[in-house]
Amino acid sequence: MEPSLSPIRSLRGHADWVFKAVFSKDGNNLKIISTSFDKTVRIWDVDTGEQENSFEGHDSRLCGLAVSMDGRRIVSGAKDGKIIIWDADTKEIIKCLSHHTDWVYCIQFSPDEKRLASASEDGTLKIWDADTGELVFDIDDHQGRVWTVAYSPNGSKIASGSKDRTVRIWNAKTGKQQTQPLIHDSIVGSIVWSPDSRRLISACNDGQIYFWSAPTGAQLGSPLRAHSKVIMSLVISPDGDLIASASTDHTARLWSTSTRKPFGRVLQHADEVNTVAFSPDGQLVATGGDENIVYLWDISQESMTIMTNAVSPSFISPASHVISYIDQQPESSDFLSASSTPAPDELLHGTEFPSETADSRDAVTSPSPSLPPRGHPSHETISPVGISPPVELMEGFQVPPETISSRDAAPSPSLSIPSQGSSRPHIAAASASTPTLFSSSRSFWKRFPMLKRSTASGDSKRWKFPRIGSIMRRKHRNVESQAGPNGAQH
Repeated sequence: MEPSLSPIRSLRGHADWVFKAVFSKDGNNLKIISTSFDKTVRIWDVDTGEQENSFEGHDSRLCGLAVSMDGRRIVSGAKDGKIIIWDADTKEIIKCLSHHTDWVYCIQFSPDEKRLASASEDGTLKIWDADTGELVFDIDDHQGRVWTVAYSPNGSKIASGSKDRTVRIWNAKTGKQQTQPLIHDSIVGSIVWSPDSRRLISACNDGQIYFWSAPTGAQLGSPLRAHSKVIMSLVISPDGDLIASASTDHTARLWSTSTRKPFGRVLQHADEVNTVAFSPDGQLVATGGDENIVYLWDISQESMTIMTNAVSPSFISPASHVISYIDQQPESSDFLSASSTPAPDELLHGTEFPSETADSRDAVTSPSPSLPPRGHPSHETISPVGISPPVELMEGFQVPPETISSRDAAPSPSLSIPSQGSSRPHIAAASASTPTLFSSSRSFWKRFPMLKRSTASGDSKRWKFPRIGSIMRRKHRNVESQAGPNGAQH
């Protein structure tokens, strides 16, 4: 059985499934804000675990949620397509946006907070003026419902993911599509950007996480097999060192962006997990799902313990030649600004990679074979949209992960599809030789400066699709069956 971390707090009060949770800073006070199928938005104090406020104004179940940087504006989206902008202090409704005609799954502020982006079941991506509520762009190029949307940190691009199995990248100023659609093997449920706005990470229904070059649309390495079921939510830590994924397989998991391997212990739940979030300092994680509870996890000590005992030459300098080729940061002093020199991922296709040196353990160890993608015979057939982007890296760069524990860093077996009686799956990820998002050595010491370098110097409308669609339909059916003969609903 996989080692699991215990939550430090359980925030109880929602009467139905928690769909979204985010952290918010109010001065020196850290809050968690959550939406639920019980039609409410709730604010929780992280220190005490107590509920501070509840917002009631929606007539249907809630999904999407966005919070301004100062925590004074809260935006929630509902099943009926209505978006409400709240004043967090007075609980008054500032604006009500009603152009969507169905579920609003995802909402995000632009980095300057002048605009809002919303993704909906109605198949559209809409961009709004956050102050006036005016509709700026109405984008309907996706060939299916739009599950997720994310602004790049520099504010120049918007990415959206859809049931049509594509991610599309848009110019934030013009609303025009910038690259060919990024083709996936399954529905795209969640998207995040790297802090430098040059990499895009997407999570799918088949449990895989993909890595992309935003400027070129090229896929970076093989997908990471992260979960055995649908990934509902994907987030990246503020420093870009970790990603966290939440799944209907009853787990949330942490991954190192520098190695694409599991980081720390699994965040185990008793039911499906719909949302995951990092705190502003990256030391806490919040999760929520079908248990109607928001859980709070402290990963700071977990990270130190796990990483101290797991450090090895292969972690400090995994395939350094390939990493520096793919992921060196722009030379500009502004981390978020685009470099004037060609980025590594913009080099001509076919440029040869430097040969990998054999001075690390990973370099001399034959990689374990990775499993082919699992078949989904029950999935409906969706015609490919657009042109598949070039894959710049060979598929052979994938190695099953090391399941890192606090006592050792022994590699776990390759992924095998669990039997029906298995409590949870074995997870496989890319090896250290897979091209990664950031320099592992530099990001490690940046994240943990308290560790001496000498310690380690030795070296990823209808409900037709049988995954998210069936999950949501089942949720609706269960809620309606509890309504009773009088027809009352949540």
